[in-house]
Amino acid sequence: MKRSLALTALCASTLLAGCKEPPAGPDSKNVSTFIRAGQGVEIKEMRTFATSDAVAGSNDEYYVIRFNWTNDLGVPVVPQIDHFVIEDNDKRRYLGVTSGSAALVGISNFSGQLERGQSHEYTVGFRVPIGTQGLLFYDSSF
Repeated sequence: MKRSLALTALCASTLLAGCKEPPAGPDSKNVSTFIRAGQGVEIKEMRTFATSDAVAGSNDEYYVIRFNWTNDLGVPVVPQIDHFVIEDNDKRRYLGVTSGSAALVGISNFSGQLERGQSHEYTVGFRVPIGTQGLLFYDSSF
């Protein structure tokens, strides 16, 4: 009887331990500190990675951001990854990418058409100067 109670308690504590949210990794940052969500964007997660190039004095990093985007453009659109933009506080723009760094390997995004009002989740990388702060949005003007 004691053995079965101990086994039951052990199983229950193991299950409860598995329900905890994993701790943020060392390369996770507080999204609201760095990137704000623009119109139609709901940011889910942001991770930062060092660049994999060996440029001396490089002051860049990759922000890899997972977000939900809702098409509020008024017309159906096939979103292009490089139309997701981070505009920093000095109005400099950084276009989205999904290749060019080991940090971006394995990223795959929905490539279909979104009707007006539909939304989908995307993961997009942005090569930015370290500590960049700004606004993430979809720019359909180009």
